[in-house]
Amino acid sequence: MAARRNTQQKEIIRHTLCRMCCHPTAVAVFEEVRRTHPTISRSTVYRVLGQLTEEGEILRLHLAGEDERYDGNTSRHSHVRCARCGAVADIPAVAMEEPAETGGYLLTGCAVEYAGVCPRCQAASDS
Repeated sequence: MAARRNTQQKEIIRHTLCRMCCHPTAVAVFEEVRRTHPTISRSTVYRVLGQLTEEGEILRLHLAGEDERYDGNTSRHSHVRCARCGAVADIPAVAMEEPAETGGYLLTGCAVEYAGVCPRCQAASDS
């Protein structure tokens, strides 16, 4: 496959995602980009997020029961999601052993998602 061009729109979208730091959905990235670049289309943002994911420059998160989210941090790490407000944060990855039995599956990856209550929600319930 031929290398894709590094367009100005691609750089704007990548920069916006990395600046957001909240693991946004594609809709949230689009809305944030539109604040400073009102002519960019939804389809462009979605297409570029797909390209950046394919190229390994960002991560696409498949969190249980939610829309896909995106992460500009491609280093090895896990995620924690607040069970109350849905906020997602990065946490350090822990070493995991590959299971001895895979049911015939060829394992290609592992994503760990922890559940908890974020500090903001904890403080709100203390009030």
